Amino acid sequence: MAAPGLLGGLLLHRCRLADQHHQPGPELTTKEKRTWTDKARAARRRGELDPIESWYAADGRLITLAYLIEDETSTVIAAAGDLDAPGWEVIGHYDNESAAGQALPRAVPPGVLRPDAASRFNRPEPTPERPLQELLQEVIEARGASEVSETLITAAQQGYDAGPLVRMERLLNTAAKFSYALDTVRGQQVGARLDALSRQLAFLTREVHDTAEDLGATLAVLPPHRTPTPPRLRPRPALNTTPPTPPTPSTVVARRA
Repeated sequence: MAAPGLLGGLLLHRCRLADQHHQPGPELTTKEKRTWTDKARAARRRGELDPIESWYAADGRLITLAYLIEDETSTVIAAAGDLDAPGWEVIGHYDNESAAGQALPRAVPPGVLRPDAASRFNRPEPTPERPLQELLQEVIEARGASEVSETLITAAQQGYDAGPLVRMERLLNTAAKFSYALDTVRGQQVGARLDALSRQLAFLTREVHDTAEDLGATLAVLPPHRTPTPPRLRPRPALNTTPPTPPTPSTVVARRA
């Protein structure tokens, strides 16, 4: 299936041009549907049905455009229904994607995850965030356990100023909700995986916080034999050193000759 950004653009483009270029093609007969559906399902089992794009039609059907590869030839087909669930069928085959787009049912605009959420055009100001690279540098430069402890607690911090671990947990949790909302078999499967990752990260975040507190309680510092390496300085020329004389133009010409 197309990437999310590309898919959104394709759908919007399809919606804008639907009224201008929509030319519904003839429907397949019952026999033709059965024949092409059997071909497509066999290709799906072989891993030779390659989805290109999907959208919802005005009648609520999920339409998927795909390449059906058979005997080293590729045919553009359209299927109605969830390709990972029983009951889907082929509703057309076409010479190319353009012909399919003109003949297939119009796309309706895709939905949103949260109807009351702000759009990308009026997002609220993001909350302050400490970059992971900055936290990593603090650990590298730290001399005492309490400094590293504070950095780790910052990474696992909850609330308004949430740390990167908590933000990643929220990201996974929200992505899981999105995947569930797709209302497809594959979406449910991927949503479950994301949900599990979110719970694992939540557990890990708590472990990081607890471990950071234990580290801080040691009140330890690095032993003095771990001295920093002095910076490498390029030797400066002596004051009485004469800089080398650049070659004269005649010398350069002679060398080239």
